[in-house]
Order: sequence, then C-alpha cells, then structure tokens
Amino acid sequence: MIEFMDSCRAITDETGLRDMLGQMTRELGFNQYALLHHVDLVRPPAHSITLLGYEDSWMERILRYRYFHDDPILAASNRRLTGFGWREVPDIIRLSRRQRRILHEARAHGLRDGFTVPLQLAGEYRGTCSFASDHPIELTADLIGSAQLVGTFCFEVARRITNQGGASTSQIPVLTQRQLDCLVFVGSGKTNWEIGKILGVSEDTIHKHVSSAMRKYDVGKRTLLVVRALFDGQLSYRDMLRMH
Repeated sequence: MIEFMDSCRAITDETGLRDMLGQMTRELGFNQYALLHHVDLVRPPAHSITLLGYEDSWMERILRYRYFHDDPILAASNRRLTGFGWREVPDIIRLSRRQRRILHEARAHGLRDGFTVPLQLAGEYRGTCSFASDHPIELTADLIGSAQLVGTFCFEVARRITNQGGASTSQIPVLTQRQLDCLVFVGSGKTNWEIGKILGVSEDTIHKHVSSAMRKYDVGKRTLLVVRALFDGQLSYRDMLRMH
C-alpha cells in the first residue's frame, strides 16, 4: 500500500490512473471497478470523474436505460460515510422494483458482489469508487481498509487530473472575514437589514461587504455568490444551517 500511495503522486493522466486502478482492483481480489461522480453519464459535466471499468455490455445497458439515475449502489452510498459491501444495500435503503431489477441484471455481467467507498467533498458532486466481483467476496478487515484507501487515493488523483486547466486554489477569490460572516447569513436567508442587526453594523455596511464579494466572484446574484463560495470551500453548509 505504501508503494501504491507513492505511485499515485506520479500519475499525471487518465491512462495512468486507469492502469493503476485496474491493477489495484485485481490485487484486492475484484475484477471490475467504477470511479465516478454521480452525474448524467450520457452527458457528463466538464471536470466530472467517470472512470468505468465494467464490461462493455453492461455499460451499454447503463447508458441505454439510464440505470445510473436509479443505481441502488449509488443510492446506498448517499446514506453512508464509510465503505459497504453490496450485500448490505437492502439494509441501507429500501429497494424499488427497478433497483432490484438492476441488481439482478448486473449479476449476468460479472457484478455479483462488491464493495463501494462513498467519496464526498463539500461543494462538489457526490462520488463513489466501487470494486466488483463475479463471485462472493469475504470482506475481511484488511480488505475493507485497503479498498477504502485505494478508492480514496484514486479519487483524489482523478480530482487532480480532471481539474487541470480549471480553476486552481490560487485563483479562488480572497474574501475578508467580515465578507464571509455576511455570506453565512445570506446563505441562511437573512436580509441585509437582519444581518446588520446581528453583526451590529448598518444595513449599508452589509450591502458594501456583500457587493464587494460579488465583484470578486464576478457574479450578479447573491444566491450564485453563496453557491460559488460553497463550491470553493470558503463556506460550509453546517455554518449556514446553524444560523436558522
């Protein structure tokens, strides 16, 4: 695993990541993988992660019938912070008839058992790294820990690769602490007057702070400003919910 982690630092393109993920999938005892953001796989957004090592026949069905919209594995991952075996899925979510059909059909394409690592970062699409097998897998503590590590590291490499050419950390606008304080309240639905009363300053002062932050982000709406700040990690959902 130390060798694997060192190798991840040297990966610079998708081909290298696919090779590494395929190798680690086999070493873990699985034979198929899927590292992806939970997006429309027919028309994936720019910079989204969609590395799929499933059989071509199964990929065709996923895209043709848009199974990714109702994928029970992805649905279960939204309820977990740590990895889980696929046999646990009926205990995590209530399966619909369509989801049961998806699981049944997947077995004919080598997806009989598996392990999925939920991968979530505030402001970004939900993601998962799944390892699949055509035979039952004994999920030992060592295997669970190793799969969790491989999935997390490969996802971080994928984020680095897909964001190349996009906005870097150095390009994120620098907001003052007072601007961030105002945005927390903006995100929780407060008006400038209400924010001014809470912070002990005038409504005009709040307007200036928020307007300055909007100029830095080059946006014309307060809601878009909050979304952008959340995406960049300058705000947290927890802070805004606490203000309600």
